[in-house]
Amino acid sequence: MSRGLPPVLAATVARVVASAGLEPPRRDEVFEELVAHFEDGLAAGCPAGELLAEFGDLEETTTLLADAARIPRSADSSLQPTSRFSMIPHLAREGRLAVRRLAKSPGFAATAMLTLALGIGAMTSMFSLINAIVLRPWPIAAVENVYDVFEKTGGTQPLTNPDLRDFERGTKDVLLAVAGIRYARAQAGEGAATAPVAVELVTGSYFGIVGLPPSLGRLLGPGDDLAPGGHPVVVLGYRYWQRSFESDPGVVGRAIRLNGRSYTIVGVAARRYQGNVRVMTPDLVAPMMMVNVLSPGETDVLESRDMHGMFGKARIRPGVSQATAQGAADRVAADLRQQRVGIWRGEGSGFRLIPTKDTILFPDADRFLRGLSALLLGVVGLLLLVICANLAGFLLARGIDRRREIAVQLAIGATRGRVLLPLMMESLLLGVGGGIGGLAMAAGLGRVLAHVELPLPIPVALDAAPDLAVFGFGAVVALISSLVFGLAPALRATAPDLIASLRDESTGGGGRGRSRLRNALVVGQVSVCLVLLITTALLVRGVQALRHVDPGFGTAPTAVISVTFPINRYAPDQRLTAIRAVASRFRQLGGVVAVGVIDNIHLNLMNTQTTAVRNPDDNGAADRGSLEADRASVDTGFFAAAGIEIVQGREFQAQDGGPGARVAVVNEALAARLWPGQNPIGRHVLQDELVEVVGLVRTAKIRSLAEAPRPVIYSPLSGGRPASVWFLVRTTGDADRTAIAALGSLKAFDRELIPTAVTTTERHIGTTMLPVQLGAMLLSALAAVAMVLAVVGLYGTVSYAVAQRTREVGVRLALGADGRSVVRLLARDGLKLVGWGAGIGSLAAGGVAVMLGRVLAGAGFDVMTFLAVPLGLGLVVGLAAWLPARRAARVSPVTALRHEG
Repeated sequence: MSRGLPPVLAATVARVVASAGLEPPRRDEVFEELVAHFEDGLAAGCPAGELLAEFGDLEETTTLLADAARIPRSADSSLQPTSRFSMIPHLAREGRLAVRRLAKSPGFAATAMLTLALGIGAMTSMFSLINAIVLRPWPIAAVENVYDVFEKTGGTQPLTNPDLRDFERGTKDVLLAVAGIRYARAQAGEGAATAPVAVELVTGSYFGIVGLPPSLGRLLGPGDDLAPGGHPVVVLGYRYWQRSFESDPGVVGRAIRLNGRSYTIVGVAARRYQGNVRVMTPDLVAPMMMVNVLSPGETDVLESRDMHGMFGKARIRPGVSQATAQGAADRVAADLRQQRVGIWRGEGSGFRLIPTKDTILFPDADRFLRGLSALLLGVVGLLLLVICANLAGFLLARGIDRRREIAVQLAIGATRGRVLLPLMMESLLLGVGGGIGGLAMAAGLGRVLAHVELPLPIPVALDAAPDLAVFGFGAVVALISSLVFGLAPALRATAPDLIASLRDESTGGGGRGRSRLRNALVVGQVSVCLVLLITTALLVRGVQALRHVDPGFGTAPTAVISVTFPINRYAPDQRLTAIRAVASRFRQLGGVVAVGVIDNIHLNLMNTQTTAVRNPDDNGAADRGSLEADRASVDTGFFAAAGIEIVQGREFQAQDGGPGARVAVVNEALAARLWPGQNPIGRHVLQDELVEVVGLVRTAKIRSLAEAPRPVIYSPLSGGRPASVWFLVRTTGDADRTAIAALGSLKAFDRELIPTAVTTTERHIGTTMLPVQLGAMLLSALAAVAMVLAVVGLYGTVSYAVAQRTREVGVRLALGADGRSVVRLLARDGLKLVGWGAGIGSLAAGGVAVMLGRVLAGAGFDVMTFLAVPLGLGLVVGLAAWLPARRAARVSPVTALRHEG
């Protein structure tokens, strides 16, 4: 009956088959398969006791045999039960068994879930942040019909109020409504109880375009957009209402003081309302007609075509396409160019309509944000790949350790799909555990970010709390991760050539298929880790390059104080006197060497002032048009206090602001555009009127450290009456102490003058680098974690591979091989994989470097980085490959020969 089987093995086979309760002819068929399997094992030299051990627990083997024998033997039968409803209890049973199997290895299960939670949590948290800034739909009714409106003059920028009004008048036939939005900072409260608030100023049609109802009271409407300075009413932002008024439902009708003037609260915005610009949730919303009161200056914002900063928004009429609306906007731009007003003097100027659903901040910034978001999400994805590769290596090792169990199931007739299901169920459970942990991490990070205040000159409010999109993303990532780290080892463990593989490994070889998979995992880990490290190094290099960029001002220790002089207390003719008095007080402080005043400090993200200038000697040539230049008003001491070098001519003098004294100082970038290769001193610039150039200064950075040189024209501060100015107090001592002393001097002058900013030029300049610095810090942390995981995974994988060759090592040592040669032999294979991984990773990192160079200047391809990082990583992972080989070579030959693999 049993042909060549030993009696004990034949009896056991017969008992197992009989206990399964199989009916002929299936019973005889299964019995013959088992006999053939064990006869093959005896022919291969395996002892009968070892073959008998393959049954493991006889009760469990009998159950497996009965289940496998009842399933039809078609290729897909294990995955396609006869009834849809029979799949549910089947999967539930497999799930319970998978839980029991994982419970037998609690250390492995806990480690796997924790590392998965780290990877999935990082991936989901990053997506949650990107979702809040880039992807989350705008809370606007019928947002597909709403467009953002910008001006284009080479680049893209916000509008001016007169341009917005012209645009509105010229597009009435295609647009239902047009609105404008500006931002300002104000002081809320009185005396020492004041606090800075972020104010969003909107035109009367704005909330009609948004379409969200108020939480309390009413919103602003056309009736609040009639007379300049005549509508002192505000709508509270929902969060500000909660924070400052403790969600008081009786707040409507109460008064709030802003910059010393009383405003009536008429309503509270909807909870969903986050403002016109993402992450810049306003504290208050006020009518645009109050802009000159809340943000007073020497220029009337409502009438000036130089004061850009107005974000336009329009809703198109039903049935009107974007192309039709853009055509109407182009006709308005053509009329303005014909009139040659403001910037509308060159053929390149025009209006640009962009769907609001595709807008984040504004087009020039959106490209950077989308590129950085894709980069960060890709980097976190690489970290998750490293984790999955680690887990795949561990599962591959577990599959080898369970080869007898799998061999029995295949031998007694179970299909490959039937054996594959329990293995994948274990991977799925690990993925579910890691996914739950990852989503909890993302939710916790969202709560933390909601209370973080970044040191930025603009109010930033991040609502990164996970929503359905984030939870769905996390679930998909967990499922894909389970497939990535579980499928390949499961397929390898249930390969049809299992018997041959087992024979190979039983003798210490480690099947070729598994070796190839192990090798692929090692190469993949090294490649991914190298991409992460090189990307991080390049980004850090870009940040360092920005730090070494000369901003053109503020390199000496300098305190910076921004002050607003309320118009209800300081009349226009009193402001300049007050500004000079405060500056004089600052000059008397110890260690102060220079004090300067400017109405629009460089690298100020809250304000953009431009003007159209041209060379009057061009005789009005239409092809040359006008040049758009940034503008600022400064006093006689500004250039010395800011450290901006005067190249030619002179700085401003006290008499320059008098009647008829129209003079200007220009920077080198503007002079090179208007008078290339010529001396600009004594020449004239056509601005609103002819202005004589009396000084030429070095070009400083105006909007960002990475920008190309921008033309700037400076006017005398004494020629206007600005209400908001920046004082620069240059000192030979500590800038922070000087700022504190200046604040005390300001309070001594007028206790109700509360500055909107007290900082130093070093920190002021540093805020422009904050987003890139945060990205570099995040990448550095991710790369460090990835390298640790990769080295640990590589060490474990190589250690296991070396352990599988222990008998081979024993044979070599017994035949007289030197220990060092054995170490070189074993380590060489690991180092060869490291070399392959480094090569593939370097090629992939080259593509990342090209993309990173487009996002951040100075962070592109760098030869030293591409040489140093692979070398350093090679040394670290080479050590991880050498240590297991060294340990294996020290094993006694007798012990090694007894090793069963």
